[in-house]
Amino acid sequence: MRSGIVLGLILLAGCGAKIPEIDSPTPVLPNAEAPTVFSRAYGLTESPDGMIRVFAKEAHDDTYLYEMRQQKDGSWSEPARLEFPAQIKLTTPSFSHADGMLYYSSDADIFKRDQRDANIWRVAPDGSGWGKPEPLPASVNSDKDQLNPAMDADGRLYFTDNGYESKGSHDIFEAIFDDEAGDWVVSAMPDGFNTFRAEAHLAVTPDGQRIFFCSAREPKLGSVDIWTAERGADGDWIEPQNLGEPVNTPGIDFGAGVSGDGSLLFFSRQGELMMISLDAALAGIGTLEGDAAA
Repeated sequence: MRSGIVLGLILLAGCGAKIPEIDSPTPVLPNAEAPTVFSRAYGLTESPDGMIRVFAKEAHDDTYLYEMRQQKDGSWSEPARLEFPAQIKLTTPSFSHADGMLYYSSDADIFKRDQRDANIWRVAPDGSGWGKPEPLPASVNSDKDQLNPAMDADGRLYFTDNGYESKGSHDIFEAIFDDEAGDWVVSAMPDGFNTFRAEAHLAVTPDGQRIFFCSAREPKLGSVDIWTAERGADGDWIEPQNLGEPVNTPGIDFGAGVSGDGSLLFFSRQGELMMISLDAALAGIGTLEGDAAA
């Protein structure tokens, strides 16, 4: 039954009809093989024009990126593995609404450091293929792990790192390109974002007004939940809150992503890619007691 629902949504999109509200979590790939703890998929992201989707998928110790392209009939191609530079890890993809490029993390050795730290790379779509991937400079890519890049339409880059002034195993940082200096300037997020627990798997809406991440912090429904924060009228971030139901469950919910038009939230439930309308996803905010970060 659920595969018929998803196929119907695809055909409606292809015909230019209005897509019904997806008011509950729905599988993105209903016919995909069920994930295991060694084959989880997550981090689905969609290009600004809505024509390309990319996600990460584990294969035991390795992680790969896969792409899907929208066909003329509105359906999506089967996932195809991307061959970007890496040793064993290609992960946490996210399309940017500032430059249209795909940002992701790779453990390719770019600074001859003889270690497998992850760094942030980017690559531009080029017709039916891709351009040449390039790493961001050392002002962002330190000798620690840089993961989970997410960039809004104003070019503000968010990522996680276990270096800089990290208070946990991985914290969220913001990087802004300084035109005068010709380089990136990295700063910590406001109080309430980072805890002694790891924050991971970032996604930001195209307008930069809302960010998503996953964490095992309290309060929570499962072992890992998705959290969100929005900007206030003054442009400053408001303290993050647990996204609540129907996105979060007693299981593992993580790996958020946003559709090209910002109307859908993608996420991973126990390693299966899911989608839900952004409005329905936000309905559960504040339903858990004591939403202050722990």
